[in-house]
Amino acid sequence: MSGRLVAHVANHSIERRLDDGEALFFKNDPGDFMAIVVSGRIHKTLYGPEGQELIIDAIGVGESVGETALLDPMRRNFTAVAHGLTRVLVLPRRHFHLLLQEPALLERAYAVLCARLRRAVDCLETLCLHRLESRLARHLLLNIDEARSATSGHCIVTLPATQSILAAMVNASRPKLNAQLQDWDRSGLISRRHNVLRIHDMERIRFKAQLGRLQPAPRARLGPG
Repeated sequence: MSGRLVAHVANHSIERRLDDGEALFFKNDPGDFMAIVVSGRIHKTLYGPEGQELIIDAIGVGESVGETALLDPMRRNFTAVAHGLTRVLVLPRRHFHLLLQEPALLERAYAVLCARLRRAVDCLETLCLHRLESRLARHLLLNIDEARSATSGHCIVTLPATQSILAAMVNASRPKLNAQLQDWDRSGLISRRHNVLRIHDMERIRFKAQLGRLQPAPRARLGPG
C-alpha cells in the first residue's frame, strides 16, 4: 500500500489482543470490520449441529481476515478463532472509504479472495472425496516447514499444539487420527517428537495423498538362456 494508506490504517485501526480459543467474530456476525494478524494465528472454523469442529483455513502473521467486508456487506460465513495468544489490528467499516478508492489495493484484495477461493475448493475436494489417510497426507505436504527442512535434511512439519486441532483440520476423530499416525510411525514412514513430525519417504506420502504414483521396482534382467 502507499504511505498514505498505511498511515490511514495505522491511525484508524484498533489493536485487539485475543487469548487462545477466543473468537474474533462469529459466523453470521455483521461484516463490519476487517483485521490484520500481527502475531499468533487465526483459524477459520465451522461448527456442526452436535458441536463438531472443522478448521477450514489458518491465517498467519501479515495476513488479513474478514477482508470480504471490503467488497461484500453480507454477514460472516465462518467463526474466526485465535490459536495461541494473538494480536490483530481491527479496521472498522467506517474507515474503508479511502481503501476502496485505491485501485491497486482493490486488485490485491481480489487476488487474495481468488487465492482463498482456490484453497476452499481444494479443501472441499480433500474433505469430501478422500479417505483419512489421503486427507492427512495432503495436510502434511501443504504444511512442510521449508526453513527447518532445509537445515535438518529432513522434511519437517510442525504439528498443531494439540491433536484436537489437527483432527479438526482433517475432519477426523482424535482416535482415528492417532491410530493413523501410529500406523505410519510403526511403518517408518514418519517419526514424531512432541509436535515435530519428520517425513522419511516423500514419494510414499505423495502416493497416499493421491498426488503421484509409486514407480514399480525395476525387474531383474535374465541372463542368456
